[in-house]
Amino acid sequence: MLENVQGIVKVNQDERYVVFLFDTYEANRKMLQDKFVKGQSSWYTDAKGTGEDGKVFYRIAQDNEWIEAEYVDFIETND
Repeated sequence: MLENVQGIVKVNQDERYVVFLFDTYEANRKMLQDKFVKGQSSWYTDAKGTGEDGKVFYRIAQDNEWIEAEYVDFIETND
């Protein structure tokens, strides 16, 4: 299920760590080996996806890079 959101996701991991990104939120997702974000970084998001397996992801790039919701805090913005 895909829904439109407007906000910021802040990576809730320590800044010494990185969180890998995925190519989709769907259950057949693949980890992007060369794409990751640093802990404590913040990213704009416009979409929230829930795969058939129940895992939730936020899209943080126009070219469909998704981060698992477990590793971020979502902050809704109204502009």
